[in-house]
Amino acid sequence: MEADFFKKIGLTQGETKVYLALLKIGETTVGSIGRESKVSKSKMYDLLDKLIDKGLVNYIICDGVKRFSPNSPQSIIDLVMKQEYELNKTKIQAQQLAKELRAQEQHKPIRIAEIIEGVQGLKAIREELLCTLAKGDEFLVLGAPRVANEKWEAWFLDFHKRREAQGIGMRIIYNSNAREYGEKRRQFRKTQVRYLTNNMISPVWLDIYTDAVLFVFTLHQTLAIVIRNKELAQSFKAYFDIIWQTSAGT
Repeated sequence: MEADFFKKIGLTQGETKVYLALLKIGETTVGSIGRESKVSKSKMYDLLDKLIDKGLVNYIICDGVKRFSPNSPQSIIDLVMKQEYELNKTKIQAQQLAKELRAQEQHKPIRIAEIIEGVQGLKAIREELLCTLAKGDEFLVLGAPRVANEKWEAWFLDFHKRREAQGIGMRIIYNSNAREYGEKRRQFRKTQVRYLTNNMISPVWLDIYTDAVLFVFTLHQTLAIVIRNKELAQSFKAYFDIIWQTSAGT
């Protein structure tokens, strides 16, 4: 379990062996670390340098000899927080780059209808369609299923934080068995939530944008169909409004 965790936070097998050896021994020399970790001396200094760079190990020089010791276990949390900070920076850069690349695609022919397979494809098309909305627009979701939230709740919450930051409102009608997720949506200022009545449950949901409708099927394989047509979107909005009036608010 320890090895798997250290791999997750970016340590190689050699770095993990050296770090665990140091935790067991405490302050010591390269020779002792090598005997405990079973890592060859030729690789030891390189591995120790990398652990020092990651903030997990430090050293002192005593009588001309380097003695290494592990930093406080808090350093593991600090490393993860640093990685999270860098990942968030990369994410912001990626979003900006995606925006710039989409602008370069303005002369690309737009398909009226398109089938998208897989979760990554679903995420990509939702991000693309979100960019078609402007501040003050409203985004509608009909039949939000529990199974989708169980799979992708972290992504959904991030999506809605960014949606609200752009000044885009949302009305969402959840399946009747997904109330716990619906209540979480009420934390968003520009979001209104209702529920389908009579225990209506469906693995399909609709996203309704200004100029497009996205049908999402959460079956054995995630499948989405987008149709880019303003008249169709307006028709589904009217359909949504009728269901909204008959849906439960709590």
